[in-house]
Amino acid sequence: MNMAKLTVHGDDLTLKSILEVLPTEPERQWRKGEPKGAGRVYLDSGFELLVAQASQAQVLPSRIRSYLSECRSRGVTFSMPRIVAELQFQLAGVASPVAASTPLDLPLGDLAVFSEMGISLSLTTHS
Repeated sequence: MNMAKLTVHGDDLTLKSILEVLPTEPERQWRKGEPKGAGRVYLDSGFELLVAQASQAQVLPSRIRSYLSECRSRGVTFSMPRIVAELQFQLAGVASPVAASTPLDLPLGDLAVFSEMGISLSLTTHS
């Protein structure tokens, strides 16, 4: 399955104000100082939410556009001091040469929206 997840971390008050107006609930949340494994703790609070999911990667951009459009209509932005937002693409491994030729296209308009909203990108493939 191909997914786009948004991970946001930073200042508690700002995170709270963002969470209050997001169109969906986070899948996971953490607080500054909570244990995160291997004897380490989170240095700041944050959350992770599913933005889009599809069996075909080329469907993700339109679903992401819809989600971010809803966020913008609610006044959500991540370009605030002390907030870091990252959109993580998790793409399924390629099972056939035909699937390998299907690109995940992000037009300049999409990249501009990510930039305006303060969202960086991360890409991971898995089999």
